[in-house]
Amino acid sequence: MVKETRTADVVIVGGGASGLAAAIELGMKAPALDVLVIEKLAEPGRKIRATGSGRCNISNTGAAGFNRIMEFFREIGLVTRTYDNGLVYPYSESAADVATLLVERAASLGVRFACGEELMSVKYMPSSLVSQPLPGSGNVFQLESVFKDRDGIRSVITQASFVIMATGGKAGPTYGTIGDGYRIARNLGHSVVTPVPALTGIECGEWDEDHGPCGITLGGTRSAGVVSLYRDRSHAFSEGTKIFEEAGEIQFTKYGLSGICVFNMTRHMRYDRRGGESLDDFLVKADLFPDGDLAEYIRDRQNGAFSETPAGELLRTVLKEPLADYIIRTVSGGAVDEEGRGIEDRPLSSLSDEEVRSFADHVHALTFHPSQIRGWNDAQVTMGGVSLDEINEATSESLLVESLYITGELADRDYQCGGFNLSNAWLTGLAAADDIAGRTKE
Repeated sequence: MVKETRTADVVIVGGGASGLAAAIELGMKAPALDVLVIEKLAEPGRKIRATGSGRCNISNTGAAGFNRIMEFFREIGLVTRTYDNGLVYPYSESAADVATLLVERAASLGVRFACGEELMSVKYMPSSLVSQPLPGSGNVFQLESVFKDRDGIRSVITQASFVIMATGGKAGPTYGTIGDGYRIARNLGHSVVTPVPALTGIECGEWDEDHGPCGITLGGTRSAGVVSLYRDRSHAFSEGTKIFEEAGEIQFTKYGLSGICVFNMTRHMRYDRRGGESLDDFLVKADLFPDGDLAEYIRDRQNGAFSETPAGELLRTVLKEPLADYIIRTVSGGAVDEEGRGIEDRPLSSLSDEEVRSFADHVHALTFHPSQIRGWNDAQVTMGGVSLDEINEATSESLLVESLYITGELADRDYQCGGFNLSNAWLTGLAAADDIAGRTKE
């Protein structure tokens, strides 16, 4: 294998949100530094282009460091719009525009890009052993990366005074985030909290074809509601075991549950398999009529003009038909009365208090048993990563290896939907760049 050599003052591993923010900030604050971005994909910014369903929810007014983030974007000329719920988007609402701006701005500041290169290893030696170390750096790093060209696989050794690891986690592997940064971090002495997918959908036992009724019939249905998550190893789920609750649009898919409120719920579904914990320790309940008491609603209509309205007809005015039918089958189990009528065909006036309460209980607390959290291809973020006990959170610098920085999703940080995870990427990249710029200033 042919080996080449090169040097840079700062190497940034990863051309995503965190890496590009760091590169631009260094270009603006420390223009004398030679900054190199190593990106394994053919072009940087690929994952940014897919964020926010292509709209790029770049931040949130409630995010930590929001003012600092917005100052950065104003400096590079991005025009934004802020909605009443705190979500911040580029004014064009185009994620591709954000990615293009970041890459072009970095290149205009003299940042070099080495795309199509995969980092294999990072080694370091104290700067005292190097003849001309860069001022402010505590180590000199040697990074080995490989790339393919017409002559085959080639290896490059890069010497640098600072390294920013901005490789991301494992969510969205089609965009290059396959968890390889964890291997590098471990080899440099860091510990890694086991990565698991988050902000994703959940598969449920009710979707098993043998389950009656089968949740597959709900696929493609959406409903406003409130999801609640319960956790109890004894499976005695009660109000006291509730650990999460959020209102929003619940999406019923071909495999289970999805939607932003469900995504946020998955951040609370981490468990210790070695310690005997499992997904069976969790239960999900969905309130599909959170604005009132369905039992009271039905009782109000059991007398008077609506008394002969079939129960199923009433329920379909409250819920979308697939959900109404699912609950009817859950309540009745397919049973019919002496006249051969299912409960959905019987008039409201014929419903017993027990039947009214059963309808209400299922609408207000429809239960689902998680069987699996959707994998990395569907997940928006990673829970887990390099332990925060080993990172200076103010600067993103490693507490174990001087002049090494760990930013973005590579560290053990994850947040709810709404621009908070991208905010973390920008902010930690900027913190690393600002620290390097300050340390190398003559």
